Amino acid sequence: MRGEIVIFTSSYDGSSNPKTYVNEISKALENTDFEVLNDIINEILISKKKDSTIFTAGNGGSSATASHFINDLVKGARVNNREGFRAQCLNDSTALITCLANDFSYEEIYSIMLRTFAKPKDLLVVFSGSGSSPNIVHVCETAKKMGLTIIGFGGRDGGKMKELCDHIIIAPTDNMEQIEDFHMIYIHALISSVREKLKKIWDIEIINHPKGIKPKYAIFDFDGTISLIREGWQPIMYEYFTQELLKCPKMSDKETAEKIVMDFVDYLTGKQTIFQCMRLQDEIIKYGGIPKDPLEYKMEYLRRLNEHIKMRIDNLKNGGDFLAYMVPGVLDFLEGLKNEGIECYLTSGTDEKDVLEEAELLNVAHYFNEIHGARDDNSTLCSKEQVINDLIESKSLKGSDLITFGDGYVEIEIAKNIDSYAVAVATNEEYKDTSLNEWKRSRLLKAGADCVIPDFSDSRRLLDFMRRSWSDV
Repeated sequence: MRGEIVIFTSSYDGSSNPKTYVNEISKALENTDFEVLNDIINEILISKKKDSTIFTAGNGGSSATASHFINDLVKGARVNNREGFRAQCLNDSTALITCLANDFSYEEIYSIMLRTFAKPKDLLVVFSGSGSSPNIVHVCETAKKMGLTIIGFGGRDGGKMKELCDHIIIAPTDNMEQIEDFHMIYIHALISSVREKLKKIWDIEIINHPKGIKPKYAIFDFDGTISLIREGWQPIMYEYFTQELLKCPKMSDKETAEKIVMDFVDYLTGKQTIFQCMRLQDEIIKYGGIPKDPLEYKMEYLRRLNEHIKMRIDNLKNGGDFLAYMVPGVLDFLEGLKNEGIECYLTSGTDEKDVLEEAELLNVAHYFNEIHGARDDNSTLCSKEQVINDLIESKSLKGSDLITFGDGYVEIEIAKNIDSYAVAVATNEEYKDTSLNEWKRSRLLKAGADCVIPDFSDSRRLLDFMRRSWSDV
């Protein structure tokens, strides 16, 4: 807990101009202990990571604030359609409160509920102007014995609950109405801050829950899902293809050419490179140009890309840190799948010889039963769709026997076509943090993704999410 704060003594007596009341609140707010409020924000965020439940309680006006806080935690804190916090207000059920008060005592109503619903490492958030309401003090004592973190929103001197709280923010006024106003302002400030912070905190966006069938096989895309070696490939392809399209006599301007190129490159992301080169050929014919063989476009694109990634490859060959070129957490996740007995397969639109080399450099090749990429001998043969279909046929699988991980439209669309559970990995490759790439997320949702993650940073939570559905079998 922080030290004492200045208490602003209210002069509002109910007969003054309402403006006086508002001015007093504005002035007193300056005395808020914002360090404590930030500590509380951090505890709320930690509870999300731990998958804890937040319990709230209060009496009278404070019970209304405790109930309102649940709205904000469950709905107001939703980011990218991810679920909010697991939260429950102990004073929301009139039937249960009156039952416990009648059959036991009013002092015990919240304590009995907390013992029934809570577990160690959950959070208790209490609101009390006096801080000495017997049922609030009693539930804080119970929470302490159970190993919960206790957060208090108090007033005046903090009352008896002050010494029981791990963090307590005291409204800097002795006026009860203003205390309740401050508590509402604090929770709204808290939720606004939490919502912004959650944009850069790892989480799962669940569109469809798994069907309760443990998969036998997992299929992974490579670039952007496991490897970051080729990060930056798209701008290179955009620039080169735009240059070629601008040579066409019927192409009007650079902006139009760029849009055409970006649209078809983005749509075909996930398929082997030759498909994008074939589409470039079609566009050049359409706009009156003289096209080259798609393989020529591919070779020139790869030349430019290899210049871009040469330093990374050389660094890895010389013993550099391979984790710097990997999607965060993927090694731990692959190890987790291996421990679950799930066979993993790797498919990529990158040339197979490059995928094999880069998988070895990143120390992930041994996790995969088979690794597939594009081949020069028949450049359109080894599509991801064919690899998946061959796997299904050779092992007599159903789509539900598979779980698919990828950051491209193609692999997610293929997964949904065969009824596989599709996990979209919306990696922010440029910044390598746990914030989502919004463009990827939007496209992958359109492709039919069942859930979206930013990467594998919290591999434990992702595996736990999957296991919870498997346990229903």
